[in-house]
Amino acid sequence: MTGSVEPLAWDSEFFGFPIGRVALDDATEERMRAIEREARDLGLACVYGSLDPSAPETAYLAQRFGHRLVEISITFSRPASPFSPPPTRSVVRRATPDDLPRLADAIHTMAPYSRYAADPRFGPDAARRMHEAWIARAIGDTEHRVCFVAEDDSGVTGVSTCVRDGVPRVDTTGVTKPGSGAADALMAAFFEWADGGATEAGPCAARNVAVLRYVERCGFRAHATRYLFHRWLDEPGTQA
Repeated sequence: MTGSVEPLAWDSEFFGFPIGRVALDDATEERMRAIEREARDLGLACVYGSLDPSAPETAYLAQRFGHRLVEISITFSRPASPFSPPPTRSVVRRATPDDLPRLADAIHTMAPYSRYAADPRFGPDAARRMHEAWIARAIGDTEHRVCFVAEDDSGVTGVSTCVRDGVPRVDTTGVTKPGSGAADALMAAFFEWADGGATEAGPCAARNVAVLRYVERCGFRAHATRYLFHRWLDEPGTQA
């Protein structure tokens, strides 16, 4: 029996140690043991796990096998519909590589809500570096992704990244000047980039209440929730 663990080349290279991922939905004790064996055979240091929280017994089983719950993520969907935000002085444009040094404050607003910040074995600095890399990737991938920057006379007021993988999705947003209208301006740019069709947002950390309220105000509704786990292979599980 296989646990179906998928090695992650990009994450492994970025963090400097072998990482994989696995879906834990409907896992049994037998499959959890198979996941453990497969991860060790692959030489992994950490495994990202995820599952639908509708089966709480599976979440408990995963924790028995040493999988730490690090986040509850929520993805939102929105049907095609008008979006008419109030006027703002924030102007949105596509980001360029030259913008990266100016986005530190915006990244600082997002990083604390990362799954990596929630896990002390990665930590806040790793979360910040991951967001920097994510934004750099969105700037460089003009076919499937885009990074928008909002700015006014005072400088950068916000940043967002979006991905077109099936349904267009806004996946990160950070605003440095609350009340400036930057978030609405970035969202309007995203809807225009999505050609006015159906869209998604997230995944959003369930503990980031401000973001959850904001996306709902923009007409999004929650449609999927996942528990996210990290399994460190040098730590014992409790199943034995």
